[in-house]
Amino acid sequence: MKIKILTLFPEMFESVLSASILGRAVKAGLIQIELVNIRDYARNRHRNTDDYPFGGGAGMVMLPQPVVDAIEANQEAGMRRIYLSPRGRTLNQRIVEEYARCDSLLFLCGHYEGVDQRALDLCIDEELSIGDYVLTGGELGALVAVDAVARLIPGVLGSGESSEDESFTTGLLEYPQYTRPAEFRGLKAPEVLLNGVHADIAAWRRRQSLEITRARRPELLESAPLDEGDRETLHRIELAESMLTELAASGVRAARMEMFRERGYARAWIERFVPAESRRTARKRCVSGRGHVGYLYQAFEAGMAPCLRGEAAKAALAEVRGAAELYLDREGVGFDVENCEALSGLHRGAVLSAADGRWTAAMGKGEMYFLDVDATAF
Repeated sequence: MKIKILTLFPEMFESVLSASILGRAVKAGLIQIELVNIRDYARNRHRNTDDYPFGGGAGMVMLPQPVVDAIEANQEAGMRRIYLSPRGRTLNQRIVEEYARCDSLLFLCGHYEGVDQRALDLCIDEELSIGDYVLTGGELGALVAVDAVARLIPGVLGSGESSEDESFTTGLLEYPQYTRPAEFRGLKAPEVLLNGVHADIAAWRRRQSLEITRARRPELLESAPLDEGDRETLHRIELAESMLTELAASGVRAARMEMFRERGYARAWIERFVPAESRRTARKRCVSGRGHVGYLYQAFEAGMAPCLRGEAAKAALAEVRGAAELYLDREGVGFDVENCEALSGLHRGAVLSAADGRWTAAMGKGEMYFLDVDATAF
């Protein structure tokens, strides 16, 4: 791709365009960037490029002649001509992708109070803004646009996947990233990213993107390409938040817990909750490569673990004391609970979920029980 930038201050670009990824891309010939000094096209004796605005007012306005001459001398057939201006459409990833499909771009950087409108009418195809604020000139806006477009040019990032699965490209904000070491200052990278199961990793990243987008930029969900699984995930997130609110109102301090927190999580739960004589069958029928508590739930549903319901379940629950781990549903939206007095103190390792509008709890104390308790019981 060829990009030309028309500016009064070409020195503002030199260090940025010669460093890091952009610098390497230019050096490798993946992108051609040419800086054009508008002042070189000024015809008046003092080579000035601005004058006072007609009608009065603060500041200066860029003269039409140098701008028009500079554009006409540098434009090429099919070149997209863009003026950086607060009046333009706001830059987003869709516009970046649109520009990346062009063979060549020309960016005009305004300064002072702007450019004489006649120059824009004669030579500019569109105006572009990088946000709802005003800069001293269009140079920084041009750099932002060039950097965003360059990333989509094949070979610039070195990996084709780098620009395909990130914020806004998928219609969602990007998931969190982690690298070595696996534990830093007591904080651990999510276990799911370390287990090597690509399906689990993809699912985790998608859930994270959905949750972060919902929390920070919910308007993006209106246009993002969501499938039925995404909508179900969002529903579970909403349900989890409502449960957290309800728990907090009852004096229970709870926080969301990531399902894939331990290697072999579903197997660990079966070891904890399913009686020894049923474990082999439970592992065979209820655990796969994508292990999660949903398979443990199936173990109870299949009758491979004792189950208490109704008043018997409430009575058993009332006898238990301690901390708890709470899960929202079969997909394992979870909570770490610090204070369970309001829940009569669930046993460590209990499972709490919402199925058909009811909370259910799997509780371990001596013999394993599967508890089916109304939310009102808490």
